Amino acid sequence: MINRIFILILSILYNVHAVNKIVSLPLSITSQISSSNFFRNINTPFSFVNFTDTENATADHNDLLASQSASFLSYSSEFISILGHNPTLTLIEERDPSLPFAHEGGVYIPELNQVWFTANQLPKQNTNVSSVDLTTDQVELLNIQPPIATPNGVNYFEGYAYVCSQGTKTTPAGIYAVNPTTLTSRLVVNSWFGLHLNSPNDVTFSTRILGKKFMWFTDPHVAYMQGFANEPQILSTVFRYDMLTSELRPVITDIIIPNGIAFNLNETVLYVSDTSPDTNVKIVYAYDINEYGLPINRRIFSISSTGIPDGIHIDKNDRVWIAEGDGINVRDPSGNLLGVILGYNLSGTGLISNFAIVKNTVIILAQDALWKLNVTNDIV
Repeated sequence: MINRIFILILSILYNVHAVNKIVSLPLSITSQISSSNFFRNINTPFSFVNFTDTENATADHNDLLASQSASFLSYSSEFISILGHNPTLTLIEERDPSLPFAHEGGVYIPELNQVWFTANQLPKQNTNVSSVDLTTDQVELLNIQPPIATPNGVNYFEGYAYVCSQGTKTTPAGIYAVNPTTLTSRLVVNSWFGLHLNSPNDVTFSTRILGKKFMWFTDPHVAYMQGFANEPQILSTVFRYDMLTSELRPVITDIIIPNGIAFNLNETVLYVSDTSPDTNVKIVYAYDINEYGLPINRRIFSISSTGIPDGIHIDKNDRVWIAEGDGINVRDPSGNLLGVILGYNLSGTGLISNFAIVKNTVIILAQDALWKLNVTNDIV
C-alpha cells in the first residue's frame, strides 16, 4: 500500500502535461496481477491488458489503464533520473501513415549537427536518406550521389556516414560510405568471396578490439523475405570487416534474423537482436569478445514482451536502449528493465524501429512521425 501511495505521488509530481505524462509502476506488476480475470493479446503492449471484470477494478487495472495515455512507463527511480523533472516530447514532422519516412538509421553527424535516417522500403523501394537539423528542426531529403538502393541502418565513423543498402534484384546489397559535406557515396563492401550479401540491416564500429578498426554489420534475409531481393546465397550472418585490410569475416551465423547491433562502451560485449518472424520470442543476445576478436558465450540479454527488438544504442552509463514493439525500452547492463518511452501514441502505427541519442536529446523515428525528446541531463 505504501509503495502504491509513493507511486501515485510520483505520478502527480511528474504528470504535468498529458503528452509528457510519466506513469510509474512497481516491477512486480509484470509478474503478478491481483485480478484473476485478465487477458492480454500477444500483439498488444503490456498497458493494454484486458480486465474482464471492470466493475470490480483492481489497482493493477487502474494503473495499466492510466499508462495507456502516458508517454513514459517507469519501473525504477533510475529511469526517472534519466528523464529528469520535465521531459519534453516535441513533434518535429508528421506525414501520411502510408509514407513511413522515418524508419531506420538514426545517427548523429557532428560536423553538420544533424541526425540522418532512412525511410521504410515498403510499400515500395526507394533511395531515401533524410536529415533533421537539430538547431532548426528542418527535415530535408538528401541528394546522395550515386543513390543508395533501399537504404536501412546508418552509423557514423571517422568523418563518414556508413549506410546499409539492402539492394534490389538487380543491384547487389552492400554498405556505402557517404561524405556528409559533398553527399558523394562510395562502395565499401558488397560480397563475400563473390557471393552476394543478403540485405545489410545495421552497422557499428569498434576501435579497441585487437588494436584494429572493425566495422560490424548484420546481414539477414529480410530483403528476400519481403520480395525485393533474389534467393540468398549465404546464411543470415553477422560480419566483421577490417577497415585496414578489407577482410570480410563471418563471425555469427546462428541467429535467424540478426538485426540491431551495438557494443558496450569498452567493446567487450556485443549486442545483437534476433527478429525472426517464425517465433513469438524476440531476443537480444549478448556476446563476449575473445582474445581473437571473435564473439563467444552467447546468452540472452533481453526478450521483448511486445513486437521485435530492432535498433540498439548504448548510453554513457552502459545502459542498453532498444526499440521494441511498445517503444524504446531502457535496460541496465545486466538486462533489468528500467522503463519505456512509449510509442503507441506517437504515430499512426505506434512503431519505433530506431532512434538516435545526442547529448540530452532523443530523436525518435516513429515511421510516419519524427519526434524530439529533451531531458534534463546528457544521456551520451
